[in-house]
Amino acid sequence: MAVKPEITIIIPVHNRERIVGRTLESIRCQTFRPLAIVLVDNNSTDSTLSVLKRWKDKNQTEDFIVTVMSETTPGATSARNCGLKEASSEFVMFFDSDDTMEPSHVERAMRAFRYPRRPDIVGWNVTIHDISGKTFSKPFWHRDSMWHCIMHGSMGTQRYAARRSVFLDAGNWNPRITGWNDIELGSRILLNHPSIIKLHGGNTVHIHRQMQSITGTDFSSTPEKWEQALDQIERNTPDRRQKRYVQLRRALLSGDYAREGNYAESGRLLRQTLAKESSPFYRLLYRLASTYVASGGRGAARLLRPLF
Repeated sequence: MAVKPEITIIIPVHNRERIVGRTLESIRCQTFRPLAIVLVDNNSTDSTLSVLKRWKDKNQTEDFIVTVMSETTPGATSARNCGLKEASSEFVMFFDSDDTMEPSHVERAMRAFRYPRRPDIVGWNVTIHDISGKTFSKPFWHRDSMWHCIMHGSMGTQRYAARRSVFLDAGNWNPRITGWNDIELGSRILLNHPSIIKLHGGNTVHIHRQMQSITGTDFSSTPEKWEQALDQIERNTPDRRQKRYVQLRRALLSGDYAREGNYAESGRLLRQTLAKESSPFYRLLYRLASTYVASGGRGAARLLRPLF
């Protein structure tokens, strides 16, 4: 008789027939059982759906329960909501179809959920494998979390697991947000003040960046993606200080546009940002932040944090 899993891993998949196997193999090797996997094919035009079904048939057991679904509404957010609706476990972990986890990853997270504090969210640092061949770590921040969510994307999809109720109480993924949707969702989650634990030790998640990634290779060619997310975050929060976090992020984004050579979009966004701010002090900070990023400067958010 199958045992009901405590945690479900939800993975949206689109046109990944050649590389999704690496991700699936890393999940099959997880030491934690029982484990539920929900794979959501999102309008793939290749043989991805067949690959997922064959993998399920080969690997499903009583304590490794695999569900393959299809979501016809385009976008990873719709696919994730589809998977979340299917999941019935207490805990949920979202993952991407081109990344990998080490065998101890889920077990490590579940130990933390069973910790006497019984947290709502367990987070961890991840290792990024860039297209250029560079490898570096991206941190999860469990303190000053709203700032780091907006500035550094610390609530990225692969950087935490949470109680299923955390996602439901926040209103699930927003299918209208096509870029930075994990930051937008993360900001709504944090507005509910969940209890958070960060795992320490070696990184057990590896993010393999792809040319076909939803984030693309630049910002200025699709400005509506990022600005739509920031607009929604600003509407979500009633806190004036956190609204200024969003304003600073807009200023930094305008600097990204200029650094990429799109001065028209940079000027437009900076003007919009300044128009929202009545304080001469913060208006000056936004100008300086944009100029600093445009000139190639790094770490602007870290440098300016004490002023916010």
